[in-house]
Amino acid sequence: NVAWFGAYELVLKGIQVAKGYDRKSDVPLGWSALAGSAAGVSYWGVPFPADTVKSKLQTDLRFAGKPVVEVFRTIVREEGVSGLYRGAGITCMRAAPAHALLFV
Repeated sequence: NVAWFGAYELVLKGIQVAKGYDRKSDVPLGWSALAGSAAGVSYWGVPFPADTVKSKLQTDLRFAGKPVVEVFRTIVREEGVSGLYRGAGITCMRAAPAHALLFV
């Protein structure tokens, strides 16, 4: 997924430049883990609104059979944009250490 690899590469490159490492392979594992954490947070944070809409379609009888766009608009109208991200904090907090380990 572009959010996952994009965040990893962007953060790792930033660390590489800031710390003066010549190659990506020179970056210590701890910094690679930090980049992996950023990747995990991006992986879940970017598509989270779509997951929220899916969950509403599956669990809220008001939305049974409604188009995705209508559910999206209703959430934003009733709960604001933050309604699309309800629960994202804990999801991203869980993702950070798990994805850090993928890059160690």
